[in-house]
Amino acid sequence: MYKKMGLLSFISIFIMALPVSSQQFSSKTLALKTTRYELAVKVDYEAEKIFGQCRLTVHNPSEETVSHIPLILYRLLKVTAITDEQGRAIPYQQKVLSFEDWEQLQVNYVEARLPQPLASGQSKTIGIVYEGFLFGYSNDGWMYVKDHIDKEFTFMRWDGFGYPVVGYPSEKVNRRSGLQSYDYTLSVTVPEGLVVANGGKLSGKSTINGQITYTYTNFKPAWRMDMPIAPYGILEDKQNNLKIFHFPDDKDNAGMILEGMKKTLQLYTNWFGPADNFQGFTIIEIPEGYGSQTDVTSILQTADAFQKRDNLTALYHEIAHIWNVRDNDPLPDRLESEGLAMLLQYLAQERLDNKPDALAKGYERLSGRFRQQCERNPKCTDVPIIEYGNEDLTDLSYTKGMLFFYLLYRLMGEKDFLDAAGSFYQKYKNTGATTEEFLNHLKQRSKQNLDRLYEEWIFGTESSRLVLEGVPVENLILRYMQ
Repeated sequence: MYKKMGLLSFISIFIMALPVSSQQFSSKTLALKTTRYELAVKVDYEAEKIFGQCRLTVHNPSEETVSHIPLILYRLLKVTAITDEQGRAIPYQQKVLSFEDWEQLQVNYVEARLPQPLASGQSKTIGIVYEGFLFGYSNDGWMYVKDHIDKEFTFMRWDGFGYPVVGYPSEKVNRRSGLQSYDYTLSVTVPEGLVVANGGKLSGKSTINGQITYTYTNFKPAWRMDMPIAPYGILEDKQNNLKIFHFPDDKDNAGMILEGMKKTLQLYTNWFGPADNFQGFTIIEIPEGYGSQTDVTSILQTADAFQKRDNLTALYHEIAHIWNVRDNDPLPDRLESEGLAMLLQYLAQERLDNKPDALAKGYERLSGRFRQQCERNPKCTDVPIIEYGNEDLTDLSYTKGMLFFYLLYRLMGEKDFLDAAGSFYQKYKNTGATTEEFLNHLKQRSKQNLDRLYEEWIFGTESSRLVLEGVPVENLILRYMQ
């Protein structure tokens, strides 16, 4: 791939990258969806630069004709060539701009002008060559995005725009379009002694002149590609297709986490049935402060959480996401994903860590956290859960969402609650569902009437007053029993 794209770069070297004209991105619609991504990256530690080449396939599912492909890169990464499937140069413009709704966040915004507009239902593949530096956004208000190039630890991921991402410099526009979902092939070349981690399948590893290239392919369609690089140790359970990338001093912790992964997967399988097309799962240790995250087949786990031998709550939370159903709402409120995962992490803690009061303590802890959120932002009090996506308040699904699920769990009883959550997953795992479909599914399987609970917690805001006033949970349960 490097050789081929190098020729393409030579062919299109005469293309000048002109500044992008001023425009209002917030009024635009992001119509394109990424369907295939082939990325090859070489890390030059002496120059502290990355050199990337990719083939990006996008599809136009909208009814509109699209004239250009909008791309976002880290502000110090520069595109040097864009070509079509035949290697012909495509004109493009690039300019460092701030997000219209996040002034501190600066990116290199690139527009690839298509020779022929992309009609509804059509797809297009382009090649992109880029290079440059990576220093993250921790000094710009995005504290956990510390992506950089260093032999001790190097990080490139979607959050830091270390590779071209389809989108505009507008958080609102990009959020409105939903997450991308694509297949990928990722090749990363680094000096021998370093290991490239990824949540996909290791499909190739080759060494030439002291440089080693790791190639991964995705297990399932993904919305991001993560590529942490460090002198990792690797611990595997090949029978269950589980893998852990750990820092050299954390081998013992990795063994403990591997056992925790197996027990958690078995527990959730007993509750919800088998996960669809499960081919493997990976946990990757990253330094403290970099932000734990999850993809469809992996977890990025910060070292401070990775090393807590007596607390696997974060692991229980992230593995619960394996049983998430794709949210079909245009702007998801994240209730079914994050709110439910918060409840399940405490319930798993009760079962696996012999902590019988973990769930009740979790409710009290998150009640306090929700009150703090409302003190910082009074808007939190006045927006119902169903509107969290539209109002950009999805973080509240971690807190108030969990409080809702705790009440629902108590009202329905554990068996009926878990059976309803499991049957929802099995019914909608291939098609996805909206929040209202999820709520209707639970309602149909509840022996308890849930109308008042839904009215005050999902579609109204009376619940905010109840939590802010500190109404005891037992009183709330009596309130909704009919």
